[in-house]
Amino acid sequence: MTTSKATARWTGDKVRFEVESGSGHKAEIDEAPVFGEDRAMRPTEMLLGALGGCTGLNAVLLLRKFKQPLKALEVEVEGERDEEWPKAFNKIQITFHCTWEGDIDKKAVEQAIDMACHRYCPIHATLSRGVKIEHRRKDSH
Repeated sequence: MTTSKATARWTGDKVRFEVESGSGHKAEIDEAPVFGEDRAMRPTEMLLGALGGCTGLNAVLLLRKFKQPLKALEVEVEGERDEEWPKAFNKIQITFHCTWEGDIDKKAVEQAIDMACHRYCPIHATLSRGVKIEHRRKDSH
């Protein structure tokens, strides 16, 4: 079994957190006023960004493998959320904005994007299948 880890540490500044990955990289999250100071991405935006980044990097790798002339790729991810708390996402739309440097094989491009989403992206698989989430508490003084 492969495991991944991230730790979110409260900065002490309203609700801003620093998130550190198991691989040592950092990001920040915050909320808009009045709860936060709007100094970083929202956690919900980070989730959408993770999905866009994961499907996007797999699309780039597959399009290269399929010898498609990709010049630029932007992956736009929009999520609709419930009105009531916890305001969960009920629909997520991924749009791949592709810029090409020549003629493409449309079938190969569609296959690459489909595989990037449905076969190789663990974020997509987790969100589309669902996952059991447990929580616990550890106290220290």
